Amino acid sequence: MADEDMSGYVTESVVTSKSNGIIKILLIITAVIVLITASISATLYFAEGMIGRQGNSGQASQSESAHVQAGKKKSSEEPIYYAFDPAFVVNFNDGRNIRYLQLKMEVMTYDDSVVEDLEKHMPVIRNNLIMMLSNLDYGVINTVAGKRKLQDEALTEIKSILLDKTGREGVEEVYFTGFVMQ
Repeated sequence: MADEDMSGYVTESVVTSKSNGIIKILLIITAVIVLITASISATLYFAEGMIGRQGNSGQASQSESAHVQAGKKKSSEEPIYYAFDPAFVVNFNDGRNIRYLQLKMEVMTYDDSVVEDLEKHMPVIRNNLIMMLSNLDYGVINTVAGKRKLQDEALTEIKSILLDKTGREGVEEVYFTGFVMQ
């Protein structure tokens, strides 16, 4: 009789551990299915976004080629930004110390051909801007008003170079996208 009681106890323990094992396996399988579904959904979402952007750029290049074939100048209503790369790095004297300036700059235009002009005349533009930046007064460019004045001076310099070399200015704005002084 004692043997029957012990065997019943052992059987219940085995049944309980088997059901716990099955529950764990089912939970793991469910978690894997959820992760796979989320991964596939995210992939499809981002792939659809990339395909949509490529489709729009293809339409834009078709319309641009139509303008070129018609003999029209390529210009857009959307602004075109051109980054001067590498960044400008100059040193200047503030009276007591030698200071360094790293300046990242971009220009905005509405005409694709201005970008070509900028690239063609980049040595002259970089030279003149480096000379201008080397003569800065630390006390002036340390203020917001001084930085805005520097933007205006850079814009004027770039426009005058383009006007001299190409017969048109073409650049609308200058933006500082990085400004580090030491």
